[in-house]
Amino acid sequence: MPKKELDLSFLIQESEEIELPSKGILYKDNDFSKGRVHIRPWLTSEEKLIDKFNRGNFYSILKRLVQNVIEEKTPVDELTINDFFYILYLVRSMSYGPIYYTEIECPICESKIQSKIDLSKYKIKYLDLCKEPFEMRMPKSGIEIKFRLPRVKDLIEATEKTHSDTMKFGINISPDIYKLARCVEEMVLNNSERDILTQKDDFDTMLYKIWPKLPAIDAAALREEISKYDHGYVINELAKCPKCENYFEQAPILSFEFFRPSNTRTTDDSGSIIDI
Repeated sequence: MPKKELDLSFLIQESEEIELPSKGILYKDNDFSKGRVHIRPWLTSEEKLIDKFNRGNFYSILKRLVQNVIEEKTPVDELTINDFFYILYLVRSMSYGPIYYTEIECPICESKIQSKIDLSKYKIKYLDLCKEPFEMRMPKSGIEIKFRLPRVKDLIEATEKTHSDTMKFGINISPDIYKLARCVEEMVLNNSERDILTQKDDFDTMLYKIWPKLPAIDAAALREEISKYDHGYVINELAKCPKCENYFEQAPILSFEFFRPSNTRTTDDSGSIIDI
């Protein structure tokens, strides 16, 4: 007698609607422009992706872990990096709970300690009304630029692009500089011709000829300008070192236990965290 088809509808994970920290104001003509997305917890099939992490595919795996749980069809490549990691933290909380532990070095006494991270305690910073591209004049070179905030696609391309491509002009470009270069849509050079370079037509020129010669203070100024539009979990929580008893800022680190259920733990008399 043939087996009947099993009803597995009870295993379907319901999605939850969340508001993006960007409020969708940086997105045009896609699902994210509504400022809300629908996400579900990870399944055991997603845990198989976690086992595939390595140095060369880290952000690509993160992208799949987020893309798989979003109902909206727009690729997560288009998300701001801040929105992306905010969703990642929420999915972790939905899947395993908001608390996990990670081993860190105390920034004050340099002791190796186990730090407890509770994602539910981190405050959410929402983006104020603004419009891309933004504009600034670099303080040292005088180059005028139009730029946007970094997207997930910029992060992946910057960290996983092969060195053979970045070395073809004999210049090694760091992932951070590559990501910054991808955010610059236009440059007006501070030369006698006032040459205008665009990312669409002149990206290689900007990346390999302009960026390596930029004063370091110009790159720092652009990073600072971008940070003015930070959103999501960007405000660290205070943590206390059990060894020196000093307080320090603790960011929500992507440790091994972030991607796995955490054991139930407590502290012993010395302040060290132990499993129970």
